[in-house]
Amino acid sequence: MDPSVEGVRARVDEHVETYRETAPFYPVEAEAIGSLGDAFRAGDYGRRDVEWVVRWYLRRRVGATDHEERRAIEEAVEDAAPRELREALWNAIDALDGVKSPDDDDPPTPAHHRALDALTDLPGVDVAVGSALLWFLDPDEYLVVGDREWRVVAALTDLDESYPEPVTVEAYDCYLDAVRSLAERLDVDGWRLYMVIQRVHAEAFAGE
Repeated sequence: MDPSVEGVRARVDEHVETYRETAPFYPVEAEAIGSLGDAFRAGDYGRRDVEWVVRWYLRRRVGATDHEERRAIEEAVEDAAPRELREALWNAIDALDGVKSPDDDDPPTPAHHRALDALTDLPGVDVAVGSALLWFLDPDEYLVVGDREWRVVAALTDLDESYPEPVTVEAYDCYLDAVRSLAERLDVDGWRLYMVIQRVHAEAFAGE
């Protein structure tokens, strides 16, 4: 049986607690959510922090990504020059913080579009992987996207059920609109919503 917003809302605290107790990545995720955004903005990070976000995205679910594909993406990011990594992060942060590009058009390009443009300039990073970096940069405004997150959000909103491969910026916009509506209806922030989504998927869709 597909989940309902009412049923999920009644169990938000339960889902969050279960995720905290059972998810193997929870301790490092919680630390990263609380610290990475500030570290990136302060420039107080190393290339391994960027690499960690990419590895987290690809490895958080066993079997979610083909091993060879995963290693190709990870190695592409690992091989990027430190200056290239920092430039992409700075440009993304500037976009999110409202610093306009000299060639920005009218009406201006949405901040997260410009941020994703910067992040996807990195070798191996597409919109889906870029959404993970975007989320850690500003977890209150954005949410990582993957097939699991999309499946649950689609079941609870009017988001199209078909997961786009690859994820485009336009598809991410549709997802983000649905995510924000769902977060409001469940009265949760982005981090709690992520945990709820993982637990709802485990209960309702695991094995599909």
